[in-house]
Amino acid sequence: MRVAQVTYSYSPVRGGADVYALTLHRALEAAGHESLVWQGWTEGAGGPEARAIPETALSRLGRGRFWTLPLGLRAARRDLAACDVLIAHYANYHQPLRWHPHTILLSHGVWWDDRPGAARSRIKRAITRAAFDHATAVVANDTFFLREMGLDIQPGATPHTEVLPGRHYLPNAVDLERFHPEGRPALNPRAPLILVPRNLYENRGVHLAIEAMAAIRRDRPATMRIAGGDGQPTYAARCRRLTTDLGLDDAVTFAGAIPWERMPEEYRRADLALVPTLCGEGTSLAALEAMACGAPCVATAVAGLQDLPATLCEPTAAAIATTCLEALDTGAELAHQQLEAVRQDFSLDRWTTTWLRVIEQTAAR
Repeated sequence: MRVAQVTYSYSPVRGGADVYALTLHRALEAAGHESLVWQGWTEGAGGPEARAIPETALSRLGRGRFWTLPLGLRAARRDLAACDVLIAHYANYHQPLRWHPHTILLSHGVWWDDRPGAARSRIKRAITRAAFDHATAVVANDTFFLREMGLDIQPGATPHTEVLPGRHYLPNAVDLERFHPEGRPALNPRAPLILVPRNLYENRGVHLAIEAMAAIRRDRPATMRIAGGDGQPTYAARCRRLTTDLGLDDAVTFAGAIPWERMPEEYRRADLALVPTLCGEGTSLAALEAMACGAPCVATAVAGLQDLPATLCEPTAAAIATTCLEALDTGAELAHQQLEAVRQDFSLDRWTTTWLRVIEQTAAR
């Protein structure tokens, strides 16, 4: 079977969605399928499977490229028509593929909850609703998205579930052979290293982590390492100014973008992982990877994070600080509980089996 993914970015890997596309590509190839990935082109990136979404006059302008790039898919229709199944990673990438008889809409999380009620949010939701209704199948990596689409499913519901015919809840998964706790030092709750594995976008809530750090430092000599690139340069600058204003320059390190291959080492060095998202999050791959490496994880109780075995708190600096201190004090026990939950419900093997079944069912519809 020939299966194509269509996404905004794929290679080089910069974030969770890119890791997802790469992992699915490898799973398809290992199962004997021909796997292709269409992406916004980066010179020299990707292997023989990578294809460039043709540029249009609008996408060449650069601004709003996430929205304009799908227009180029029309020029790739002949090549895409030769595929048995098309997987669109975002709703606006599904719209130009509606002509294909076998499509899967993949949701990485709700992307219109940053400004509820705003015109832009209503447009995003309408685009997603249309894709959800039209796609042959839908794979959602969190239950929040499915509730937003009107399905009756609760946070923390049993994963790998076909909620309605062709509508699947399949959370993110972690490669337990790559991400594991073996070789990590003992947790150090009294002088902990807190890892924030987040690219610097405002909806990722890094400023809340920094504000919480000021309170944590009043209790114990903690340090914080922010592992992520400057996704929004103005926001990244704001976070660095906040660090200085709070007198935390010696305690908070901005490590920049770290290659995904090196992330297991980052997680195993950490005494706690913190995912302080405000909105726009599915079942965070970073949170799963951290827990798989034996780092206890605190996350905000928003969107798809509510489906994870992480310790949850409200998305405020005060709540994050309090919850982090409590998690540090029960670190070893908490880390063990979270690790076992990840092994049971979020393994890559189980994810792969479910994905291959969904693809086969979609091709047969």
